[in-house]
Amino acid sequence: MKILKNCILIDGLSQEPLDNAYVVIDGDSIASVGRGDYPAASGEVIDCQGAYVLPGLIDTHVHLIWNGSSHPQTLISGADPETVTLYAYRHALQTLSLGITSVRDLASPFKTVLQLRNAINANLLVGPTIVASGPSISMTGGHIHYIGVEADGEDEVRKAARGLLKQGADVIKVMATGGIYTNGEEPGSVQMTLPELKAAREEAVKKNKKTAAHAQGLQGIINCLDAGIETIEHGIYADRETLIRMKDQGAYLVPTMIVFRNLASDSGIPPWAHKKVQHVLEPHRSMLEQAVSLKVKIATGTDCGSPATPPRFYFDELIIMQEAGMTPMEVIHASTRVAADCIDLHDRGTIEAGKKADLLIVQDNPLQNLNVLRGDKQVVKDGRFISGKLLLL
Repeated sequence: MKILKNCILIDGLSQEPLDNAYVVIDGDSIASVGRGDYPAASGEVIDCQGAYVLPGLIDTHVHLIWNGSSHPQTLISGADPETVTLYAYRHALQTLSLGITSVRDLASPFKTVLQLRNAINANLLVGPTIVASGPSISMTGGHIHYIGVEADGEDEVRKAARGLLKQGADVIKVMATGGIYTNGEEPGSVQMTLPELKAAREEAVKKNKKTAAHAQGLQGIINCLDAGIETIEHGIYADRETLIRMKDQGAYLVPTMIVFRNLASDSGIPPWAHKKVQHVLEPHRSMLEQAVSLKVKIATGTDCGSPATPPRFYFDELIIMQEAGMTPMEVIHASTRVAADCIDLHDRGTIEAGKKADLLIVQDNPLQNLNVLRGDKQVVKDGRFISGKLLLL
């Protein structure tokens, strides 16, 4: 039993912080939360001395197999699955050390990240909670097809989705449009057809799973909404009408702003990718500002691991979200409770009795400056204090 006392609590639910609070942790879970005198109980009492306690942060869009260098795929191209899994674990540890206690991994080859998830869930390894798609589904030669399953036509997509679910995928990831970092395609181009997208989602629903769509072009985003897909990744060219529809359908937007900004400023990426990314920066920024003003459900996601975007850039995404019109509390909610709902981690994302004890402790008020979250912090994962220095040895 651990008791955190004298906290200022940002619980992921309330609109204002709660002072003079306590959190009782029993094993890996939160036993009780309150204000004032904590209940008498045997265990370790930790005086937070007015520090801020908030839920562990969540990144709803990462690629653990990549390290965020200018050419992360070249580091694993041709490597055996076991080696790729070790790369993914290194990335997962870096992520946890930053206070990002849960992630959704959206495309990895073979069963690399699925097996890593299983090992962490079985307490064989320390790491963040991982929700994983396994390989993505794309058309033949489609966006990042080299870490996915290629499928053409409704029947092939349906069989591919069933196979991934059999392997243990938590979510189905589809490549609805082109993108930046695959040569010979455009972000606005439609790739998977509406019947293909519907087939993927229908199979996911049969197993009570969501579908996430890489969708950058307008028609591709519309196709995803027509198919009932629950989370739209990137959403660059979504217009006002489409954003309103996203809100009405309850779809989540995962903007991943930082990866495009980093690509635009990285001289190491290929010229063809650099040229494409310059065209999406302004539409992407404008789209997010509209989405914020329309109150679309926004969950924090970064695409970390992708080119030019190692895990530390998570915190830059939070600043971009604030610049787009979200309040600091809205940003924190998007990074905790809303993110947890987006990726179906219903036992995390808030500080309340019965939830898993994934917590951050920071000395200064992140509501006054979100960059506080970038600095020194204590990380509690499943009720255990995590040493960031140890994780990065």
